[in-house]
Amino acid sequence: MTVIAHVSDIHFGRQRTGVAEGLLLDLEAATPDIIVISGDLTQTASHDQFAAASAFLARLKSPYLVVPGNHDIPAFPLTERFLAPLRRWRRHVAEGVAPEWTDGRVLIKGINSARPFGPYLNWSRGRISPVQLAAVASAELDPRILVATAHHPVAFGNDSQQAYDLMTRGEELLQVLAARQQSILLLGHRHRAHVSLWNARTGERPAAAEDGVATNDVVILHAGTAASDRLRGEVNSWNRIELDSGAATVDIRRLTPDGWAVGERFVMRWVPVG
Repeated sequence: MTVIAHVSDIHFGRQRTGVAEGLLLDLEAATPDIIVISGDLTQTASHDQFAAASAFLARLKSPYLVVPGNHDIPAFPLTERFLAPLRRWRRHVAEGVAPEWTDGRVLIKGINSARPFGPYLNWSRGRISPVQLAAVASAELDPRILVATAHHPVAFGNDSQQAYDLMTRGEELLQVLAARQQSILLLGHRHRAHVSLWNARTGERPAAAEDGVATNDVVILHAGTAASDRLRGEVNSWNRIELDSGAATVDIRRLTPDGWAVGERFVMRWVPVG
C-alpha cells in the first residue's frame, strides 16, 4: 500500500495563524510515503513568502513533490514576470517543475500548469503544452498506478456556478489519463475539496462514498486550501490517500475546533471495463 498526502494552496503570506504549524503535526502523524503539494505555496511570490515556504518544506518528515501554482509567479516587476517567472521558485523551492516519484507500485508525475500570461483576460488560468501531454502519455503502458498532479482544475467538481476557468488542454489531459489503467489526478486552485470521476463516454460525475471505479475512469481529487484564510465557504483541509492495486481510499481531513479530523471518506474500488 502507498500513502499519499495531497496538500494544496498553503499561501504563505496569507495563512491563518498557527494552521501551518498544526498541519505539519497532522502530516507527520499520517505517516505518508510521499507528500504531494499541488501549487500556490505563496500568496504573491515574494522572497519572504518563498523563504517561509522553504522553511516549511524543510520541516516535513516525509519526502515531498511540489509543482507551482499561479500565485507562485510574481506579478511585478513585469520584466521578471514575463522573462523569468519561475526564477524565485527555482531559487527557494526546486530547480525543476516536472518532478517525478515512485515506490515501484505508484508513479507520480508533476505537471506545471502555471503560466505568467496567456491569450485570455484571466492570467491566473492554467495551461499545459503538447510536450507536457506527451510526457504523461509516455506512461500509458506502465503497469504502475499513475498519479498526475497540477495546480489548475480540469473539471468543475462541485463548482455549480462554473466560476473557474478550466485549464487549457485539460480535457486532453483527462483523455490521456483515461487511456490507461488506474489513473488519478491531484489538483488545487479552487480552495474546495471534492472527489469526482471522469471518463470519455460520460464526462465528469461526483464520486460516492463507496464507489466502483472502472479502470478507464480518472479519479479527480481537488484539495481545499491547507492553511490560507481564503476559505470560500469551507474549512482548511487536505487529502490522505491510500492506494493499492484494488482500491483508492481518500480521507478528506478537515480542520475542526478540536483539531484535524476525517470529514469524508471515499472508498473507490477499481473494476475491469465490461
